[in-house]
Amino acid sequence: MSRGGARMPSIGAGSVDIRSIFGSILNVIKTRANQICAATCDGLILRMHYRWTFCLLLGGFLTVWYSWYHRDVITCVSHFNAETQVRLDYINICLSYPYIEDNGSKRYLLFYRWISWSLLVLAGVYYIPRKVSKNFDNARCKKLLEDLAANAHRYDQAERELVERAARYIIFNLKTHNGLYWKYLFVNVLALLVDLFAMQFLDFILQGRFIQYGFNSYPFDRDPQKFTDYMSQTFPPFASCELTLENQLVNKRTEKFGCHLTIMELYEKVFLILWLWLILLTFVTCCYIVFLFLMWLPCVRAYLLRTAKPVHANDKVRGVVHAVAKNCKIGDIYLLYRVKGHLSHARFYELMTRLSDPALFTKQIQQAPPGTIPDGKDKMPPNKQADTLRNRRPNMPQDPPMNPEYLHQLLASPEMMGRHPQSPDQRTPLLKKNTSILIE
Repeated sequence: MSRGGARMPSIGAGSVDIRSIFGSILNVIKTRANQICAATCDGLILRMHYRWTFCLLLGGFLTVWYSWYHRDVITCVSHFNAETQVRLDYINICLSYPYIEDNGSKRYLLFYRWISWSLLVLAGVYYIPRKVSKNFDNARCKKLLEDLAANAHRYDQAERELVERAARYIIFNLKTHNGLYWKYLFVNVLALLVDLFAMQFLDFILQGRFIQYGFNSYPFDRDPQKFTDYMSQTFPPFASCELTLENQLVNKRTEKFGCHLTIMELYEKVFLILWLWLILLTFVTCCYIVFLFLMWLPCVRAYLLRTAKPVHANDKVRGVVHAVAKNCKIGDIYLLYRVKGHLSHARFYELMTRLSDPALFTKQIQQAPPGTIPDGKDKMPPNKQADTLRNRRPNMPQDPPMNPEYLHQLLASPEMMGRHPQSPDQRTPLLKKNTSILIE
């Protein structure tokens, strides 16, 4: 330790390779970034929360954590004798309770020692929308979107097959996707609440100076002599530390130290970047939620489903779009909007043409193979469906039909009756109704 300074002890000194840690984290981030996002309740705005902001907060935590464990974080000298080395127990108190003079009163910087852990806590909070969206996923819709995304680069017969598969699924499950829309809207509102919580949480940690931090710091003119600018007042590099009778360490006297908080120069830049990002993220999330609510308007639905007219098209695109919007509910429009991003304009127009038919559901059932049962069976009334299940009988093997003439000869033959004495008893239930007919 240098004279008058304090360095936090290193965990496993000599055995921790920071480069390998950062390399592992970057590999995980790169792998996640290359994955296809086909979840039904996921999107760019949510990825900005649980992926981009999560990585930003985790990177800020690791940067501050590395500085705390590999450099001097505080240097203190005594006002009585600047040449005297300050005791470690005094420095430990000064790490937690430094203060500056603000209009004749003391403002303690209680966040200096613990601010890095708040970034780690927020990183965990920003992953909550991802966990919620995974629980809201529709497995069949997700599989459809995954197939479309995996083959989006193809332009051969496979694309026609994907259009057929998408059309079959959407028609069979038409007007049943409203739950996807509401779940997706709920997750985006949850992400907005996480943004507001992060702003309030950091404002509480920084003692009410974070929400206005960027505005009050503009135009970022620094005062390197007296440190009167807003950034230097929020993260002052120099502070005082006072030990009094209450500290029980100075033998009933008051001793004051002057301290240099070396990590404050890093804090002011990390939190300025974080403030700018949270402002932008909150604004974009609010705009996207408004956009999701505007999907109820017919003009917005027509805009979402609008596509370029291919050369082989016979009908007007506007008429096809309006017909599709009339057949579909809000959840179907949302699903078509997601499907549109994985198909070419010509194939999406073909899909829209099939969905614009007023009698599309009836035609799809008639064209289905005899062994398939459409998903429309789920729309059967509960009482009828229960009766069907209750009256269902097991598939028991049935006896083949018996020839009446052969049965008459069998009963008239005493030799056969003697050879099989138990046969008439076994056949008695079957012969009660037909005996008179056979005798006649």
